Amino acid sequence: MTKSQTSVNEASLSKKVSIQERSVLVGDIIFVNGHGVNRTALTQRFAEGGYQVQETPHFLLFTRSEAPTTILAHWFSPEEMNAEIKHYIMYELKPMGLIQTSQDFGMVLSGLIGSFFPDDTRSAWHGYAAKTLQRFLLFLSTSRTPTLPAFDFYATIGTFATQYQRVCELCVGETFLDAGCESGFLPLIIAERIPFMSRVVGVDIRPDLFSVMRELANEQNLSTVEFVQANLLEDQLDQLGQFDTVTALAVLEHFSETEMYRVLTNLLRITAQRLIVTVPYEQEAESIYEHKQLFTREKLEAVGRWCLQTLDGKGRMWCEECDGGLLLVEKRPSTLAKLNIGNE
Repeated sequence: MTKSQTSVNEASLSKKVSIQERSVLVGDIIFVNGHGVNRTALTQRFAEGGYQVQETPHFLLFTRSEAPTTILAHWFSPEEMNAEIKHYIMYELKPMGLIQTSQDFGMVLSGLIGSFFPDDTRSAWHGYAAKTLQRFLLFLSTSRTPTLPAFDFYATIGTFATQYQRVCELCVGETFLDAGCESGFLPLIIAERIPFMSRVVGVDIRPDLFSVMRELANEQNLSTVEFVQANLLEDQLDQLGQFDTVTALAVLEHFSETEMYRVLTNLLRITAQRLIVTVPYEQEAESIYEHKQLFTREKLEAVGRWCLQTLDGKGRMWCEECDGGLLLVEKRPSTLAKLNIGNE
């Protein structure tokens, strides 16, 4: 994924600011860990090398026509190496034009994380995952997760922490599956917060961080957690068996409407009691996140009604606001009644 950068033009770097050992090359961009480095001195030296600079609170972007053409320096401390970095990538680098596709986003994230341990990428990602999990657990240990400012400061961890808290409240039974789990934090959180779970599974088509998350699960003695690579569009999903609670958080918007109903059919088939879905309410589909459709409260409720029709009316549904929309489809109405949850 990354490799140590060995071709940075020495003439463009100050001898007093040694960053050769904390830079990595990903794609055609050199990523530099600038934590503790003098920004003014670094900017001056790159300017002497013919670079133009664009500056944000967390980044310096250096560009020129000669190779290496693009150098991105960041000022995140090791303690800030967590999923909140994704927010800053979107809000500071997208306006510069550096992030235009999901591939660009993944490349930049990989470069930033890799710059913390240029010679040991696995340790870098392990540290990133461990610190992100710590922040999730910190938020979930409080009475409420942070309130989102107008510019969505906590969009990465705070939003999902709010949704994870609600999932923990709505979770039933002893088996749990998180469909489209991406990095895989929710399965670890469920196993840690609901210790009587006998099986907790994370499923995603991309297993990029699965090996790292398995290590974290072992370190936390969360023996019930497993991760499986699978395509939610394929009927073979039911080979995993049935689960009392199934979640699909921020998943449906990644599919077309036709694909979405295939995914829901597969998820309902493996749901024994409850299916919990969350979606963002956006003004326009975010292409960098590969969103393919928009949701409103009315559309989410229509999806819930479709699920009930698929179940031949043998169930109930509930729709609420949860930093976006949350839909709960209940196959066993008696459970909903006991918890005094509304019925649509």
